[in-house]
Amino acid sequence: MPLSALLFDMDGTLTDSIGLIVHCYQQTMQRFAGHTPTRDEIVPKIGRALPTLFVEEAVGDVAEMLTFYRALYAKEHSDWVRLYDGVDEMLAALHDKLPLAIVTSKSLQSARPALERFGLGEKMQVVITSDDTEKHKPDPEPLLLAATRLGIAPEKCAYLGDSVHDLHAARAAGMQALAALWGPSPPETLRPLADQSFTSPCELLRLG
Repeated sequence: MPLSALLFDMDGTLTDSIGLIVHCYQQTMQRFAGHTPTRDEIVPKIGRALPTLFVEEAVGDVAEMLTFYRALYAKEHSDWVRLYDGVDEMLAALHDKLPLAIVTSKSLQSARPALERFGLGEKMQVVITSDDTEKHKPDPEPLLLAATRLGIAPEKCAYLGDSVHDLHAARAAGMQALAALWGPSPPETLRPLADQSFTSPCELLRLG
């Protein structure tokens, strides 16, 4: 079936924000739990909603942890976060060909700096954050909401992400599952779950 819309994860897919996420998670855990998890412990969690992760950590008041994390993230965003090479060109080329959307597990508060700073919000017909749904990736609910707001059947959409959570969500939503291999996850964990894999953003231009 021809592709009618392309949906994107944001962190690790469009924005190189993994270093900042790891830094903020480590600082939050140090403050509330007295220990600092390693990058290798944190990266597999990226792609899931932060409140869910903090509930699972069970080390402090979740609201206080979120406030601390998000304040630190906003303060240091401009020092850490950039677009991956080729993302601007890829989005510019696809913008007039397909409806585009972002589906992120971030809250709107945490997503807004990247949406505004890099003009990502202007390039998208729809932006779905964790504020928009009760369930979050790997549950398909956020992806299905994006398809509904685009007015396009899920089976005519594809979702590009850099984590197993993204690909599981895409499959559960009945969408094509596309793997961004330039993100932090080992390619060998993504390829078996993906309908197609891409080593650079510009490779997406073969879609449409």
